[in-house]
Amino acid sequence: MKSKKIIILVTLLLVFSFMLTGCEEGTKEPTDVTIAGLKGPTSIGMIQLIDSKPLDGDHYNVEYIVEGSPDNLIGKIINGEIDIAAVPTNAASVIYNKTEGDIQFLALNTLGVIYVVGTEDVNSIADLAGKNVAISGKGATPEYAFNYLLEKNNVADSVNAEFLLDHSSLAQTVIAEDNKIAVLPQPFVTQVMMNNPNVEILIDLNEEWKKATDGESVLAMGCLIVNTKFAEEHPYFINEFLNEYKSSVEWVNNNYEEAGQLVEKNGILPNAKLAENAIPNCSIVYMDAQEAKDEVQSFLSILHDFNPDSVGGKLPDEDFYYSQP
Repeated sequence: MKSKKIIILVTLLLVFSFMLTGCEEGTKEPTDVTIAGLKGPTSIGMIQLIDSKPLDGDHYNVEYIVEGSPDNLIGKIINGEIDIAAVPTNAASVIYNKTEGDIQFLALNTLGVIYVVGTEDVNSIADLAGKNVAISGKGATPEYAFNYLLEKNNVADSVNAEFLLDHSSLAQTVIAEDNKIAVLPQPFVTQVMMNNPNVEILIDLNEEWKKATDGESVLAMGCLIVNTKFAEEHPYFINEFLNEYKSSVEWVNNNYEEAGQLVEKNGILPNAKLAENAIPNCSIVYMDAQEAKDEVQSFLSILHDFNPDSVGGKLPDEDFYYSQP
């Protein structure tokens, strides 16, 4: 009889405990989550999430912001104002080193978006010997990648590279045919081709990079990063976010027109038709951190050899790459 009373008492205590837990969960405020990206290709992959906010609900209050300036975005990430972001891959390494591990690499989301375009008869990096080539993005990935390819093809000393201030200014000179050969990223490549039908893609630097690295590296231009503390505290959200992100990438790569409309609607690019035409050449992908790790590390190593500052002074260690628990 005594043991029955004890069992009943324990059962009542457990029920009461569950009731209290349920009340606490029911009244718990949703966790605020801020997800950010830059205007341009690195944010196109998550356009479905930005537009429909599938993870916004009782448990999470999700806000998406789009920044025009990389410096502004990086500043907010370093200050801990942003939980997840789409950024240039080398910037992810810089932030990781600067904050001593406050962020992690979640997934690779954009491969090479850099092309050699123009109106001359050029088909390979070797063909650039003796030519004038205009380029923007000095001190950034386009410069390092292009210089690496020139060296690997033994034409570094015979190519005259002229740097312009920004991508937009360079694009205008290509449209006017003031520059016959130029290195440009998307969506400026598509912009110049839409405005001047004489301009063509002459060299796909994705393919040239694969050849130069014997397939051991990719032009890992853009990625997703996450605040390390946030990832540790909310592994379920990260898992769900990555699943939704992967689905969004697949949808974008199969629905150029509809994706282009959402890209314009949400301020990623200024024009839906421009976005629609650019997406096929924006190399939008999804590879999780562990899957992409070797190729990304190889890419960062090449940048480091050119200029250690481009990756934050040193290569990131193993902890840089997020691993799902």
